[in-house]
Amino acid sequence: MPDNLSLASPPGCRVVAEEWPWPEPWPAANFAALRYDTDTLCRADLADWHTALPRRLTTAADKRRAEFLAGRLSARRAIQALTGVPATPGIDEERLPLWPETLVGSITHSHGLAAATVARRSHALGIGLDAERQLTPERAQRLAPQILVDAEREWMESLADSERGKFVTLVFSLKESLFKALYPLVRRRFHFPDACLTDWTPASGHVAISLTTTLAPEWPAGARLDGQVTEIDDYLLTFIAIPPRS
Repeated sequence: MPDNLSLASPPGCRVVAEEWPWPEPWPAANFAALRYDTDTLCRADLADWHTALPRRLTTAADKRRAEFLAGRLSARRAIQALTGVPATPGIDEERLPLWPETLVGSITHSHGLAAATVARRSHALGIGLDAERQLTPERAQRLAPQILVDAEREWMESLADSERGKFVTLVFSLKESLFKALYPLVRRRFHFPDACLTDWTPASGHVAISLTTTLAPEWPAGARLDGQVTEIDDYLLTFIAIPPRS
């Protein structure tokens, strides 16, 4: 495939970001985000982009097929930016992205936005990325009991009503990023009550989250991971990277 085509966007996709969006860079990592139109993308011929649906998705709803395709196209761009060679992640037996051997990464999609970030395994054991549209205060209040642990609920109640939607969105997104970064290492399912937001500094975009449950000997309750949060248009994006153990 010619280089100019590999960098182009297929029908139904528009690049919205390829610069690192968070305040703190991560060594040897790249990011790409696309806006996509479901109907156009589902009808597009993506052979030139070496992106195909797995068999189980060929009869899925258009929304699900477009999410998968846009996510893989975002990942392909991020991989090419990092390595110089375009590659499309496969899918493993647990339906997780199967990254090239020397890379780790994460894919997200939300309401017409797809994004991916990739890094070299020499710089990260795992990466988690999540994008969410900000919840309204009313919806955040309804969902809070499912997402927040006691300490987070107390934190939310200390905030002005106008800030609660963003807070619950942040906690939800960060816990999704945590799962994406950590699950491939522990191979144990965990849920919202198994972690708690412990720091959020809006001015710097820094966040931190701690486990409330032991997931593995090297990941005990109390283990803390640092992350970042930023915004693209009306989406909130969280990012967690697990550095190599010294």
